Amino acid sequence: MARTMRRPSAERWRWWLAGIVAASLVGCGDDDGGSPDASTSFDAGPGDAGSDSGFACPNAMPPPIAPDLLPPCLLEGCIDAHCVPNSFVSEEQATLLANCDEGSKCVPDPFIETTGEFLLATCRSVGGAEGRCVSRCIPQISEQADMLPEEGCQEGEECAPCYDPRTGESTGVCNLGCDPGPQEPPDMFMECCGGAGSCVPTDLVPEAQREQLGVDTCTEENTLCAPSALIDPTSQPDRCDSIAGVEGRCLPACLPAIGAQADRLSQGSCDAGELCAPCYDPTNGEDTGACRLNGDEPEDPATTFDRCCGGIGACVPSTLVPEAQRSQLGTDTCEDEGTLCAPDALIAGAEPTSCRSLGDAEGRCLPSCLPSIAEQADRLPQSTCTEAHLCAPCYDPISGEDTGACRLNGDMPDEPANTFDRCCGGIGACVPSTLVPEAQRAQLGTDTCTDAGALCAPDSLIAGTEPTTCRSIDDSEGRCLPACLPAIGAQADRLSQGTCDAGHLCAPCFDPISGDDTGACRLNGDMPDEPAYTFPNCCGGLGSCVPPELVSPAQRTQLDSTGCTAPRLCAPDDFTDPTFRPMTCDSIAGAEGRCLPSCLPAVSSQGDRLPQSTCPATHRCAPCFDPITGAESGACRVNGDMPSEPAFTFPNCCVHDTVGARGRCVPPELTTMEQQDALEVASRACAARDGVQQICVPNPFLANPSHEFAQCTPPLSAENSGVCVPDCLVESWQLPLLQQRTCQTGERCAPCALAGNPPGCN
Repeated sequence: MARTMRRPSAERWRWWLAGIVAASLVGCGDDDGGSPDASTSFDAGPGDAGSDSGFACPNAMPPPIAPDLLPPCLLEGCIDAHCVPNSFVSEEQATLLANCDEGSKCVPDPFIETTGEFLLATCRSVGGAEGRCVSRCIPQISEQADMLPEEGCQEGEECAPCYDPRTGESTGVCNLGCDPGPQEPPDMFMECCGGAGSCVPTDLVPEAQREQLGVDTCTEENTLCAPSALIDPTSQPDRCDSIAGVEGRCLPACLPAIGAQADRLSQGSCDAGELCAPCYDPTNGEDTGACRLNGDEPEDPATTFDRCCGGIGACVPSTLVPEAQRSQLGTDTCEDEGTLCAPDALIAGAEPTSCRSLGDAEGRCLPSCLPSIAEQADRLPQSTCTEAHLCAPCYDPISGEDTGACRLNGDMPDEPANTFDRCCGGIGACVPSTLVPEAQRAQLGTDTCTDAGALCAPDSLIAGTEPTTCRSIDDSEGRCLPACLPAIGAQADRLSQGTCDAGHLCAPCFDPISGDDTGACRLNGDMPDEPAYTFPNCCGGLGSCVPPELVSPAQRTQLDSTGCTAPRLCAPDDFTDPTFRPMTCDSIAGAEGRCLPSCLPAVSSQGDRLPQSTCPATHRCAPCFDPITGAESGACRVNGDMPSEPAFTFPNCCVHDTVGARGRCVPPELTTMEQQDALEVASRACAARDGVQQICVPNPFLANPSHEFAQCTPPLSAENSGVCVPDCLVESWQLPLLQQRTCQTGERCAPCALAGNPPGCN
């Protein structure tokens, strides 16, 4: 039965099968076939097959006692085994077998059935090495079942290797019963860790421990270097004196976590290839785990260096500081001779966090206790750095010299040095856009900068000062920002200078339409002092009542004061977003359209004639083109939008040979029932659309539903008792009875009573 290899359990990277010998059962039945008799012993040791004893291998003779007469073993995972009384098991065998109870041992059935002359099946074990299928009822097998493969073995068996793959020593499983012994030489793991470890398959390493190991010199794919000392769960690392004499343990330098600290950890009393790792981190007292391997525990309490640098540094012996860095450290509050105040981040070997420094140049967050940083505390911004840190530039922005701030712990600057030209009316500097965070580039313009790729950064932003407070739109809280910033300059016609200095405008802290934070009051650590101010709502909550001066002249004619206090105009919020484009929909007669707020005068004036389509309940679908004239409606031109389909117009109707088309076939929902009845004759010329009869409406009524026919005087009728109607509205049999009189070409003067009193009749 083919099986897959299971993953090993934690802390079992070992093969300790050596010492398993043939489990020969002794005994025979008594004269009356009753209980077993221990007076006779059948004991065949390993390798007896082929001796002169006359036994076949495996032994086919009836066993002294049938396994079925014995109680079954009930051990977890154990099958095909029974409980044999202790008196039938030798002391040597007893140490290898599990207890059923105090008086019996659990013995696999093949051992019983063959009286020890069994032959285990050959299989491929760990790493494909030769092995034998051994019952999981044997404790040494069940304890290692998680790391031994099952493929090629029967249910309840594991494939144990003939040789320990680490040492090449025989495990004994291939010399049990009458097995002639291994047929292949030992297949050992490659050595690593300077000979102190083995390259083990990754699958044999508990998943939680894999990240603690490296490949070292292992070349085979999917292998990790496991130090031999750690593989043995009974082995504990030797004690040693680590950093500053604190308690430590000797650990292999091939472990990545140890090798990474090779320049700080000493060998001390440890063997070659080992370094002395402290039980506790001397900078913060945290347990390193070095003294808790295989049941080990620290003997001494945690010892830590004195703290300095406002609690984010430690007083370390100068000998532990790389010589190149010693000149960059000071003593701060350290009192012991020969100690320097080393910030924790530098001790850990971490590269400082990147930040934007003077002039938005590349920089690093460095502790303010460093002497070179403390000297510039009044000039360096904190930027995005944490408390007790300042952002030091990689290069002096004036001279371009390397400051060293970006060369700690193997770090290097990412951007070139730069000095700045002036801009923004003398209150800014021209900085390369590559030195500006990408998210901020859109906020800066070129102003008077002439170098390609340069942006104008105001000095106040470079210096990290908070902008001056001012009163902005509708007396809302704001900040004085340079007018050379594109976002501010673009609103120059709406923002006032107020109390700001020359070259500055007062930008609101919050967008008065959406209430969104504009960021104007969050520069260089600043924060708004007042809650967000927004304009009053209108348009059912979809718009804001804005002062007319904040609306462009081109848009003012499209808005009115409905829902607002004049002279404020109701502006839909979506339309204040220059990136917004209305949703596409199917408008009148399925023509292409856009979803527009119903509160827009141009939309509301059409009442229910515009369909909702797929638009929200607060919108109507306005057509891209006027379906009567074919002229663009502007609905599909908002913020750079464009129609995707050609203009749609209603089909012509009421066609006269001389005058031409005098009406359009429109959907019935655009007319009243009364109109439909009056236009029944003319509508016969209109084709049905989607199975619905269209209505022929005269052009004057399409342009103005309140239009009235011109009056006329029919023959033999009172003055002005008739109206001029298109002849398409008159039944053909009535045409000879009606005259043109004063009507236009293609019209007939119909008595009001006969025409049903159409518009125009008194």
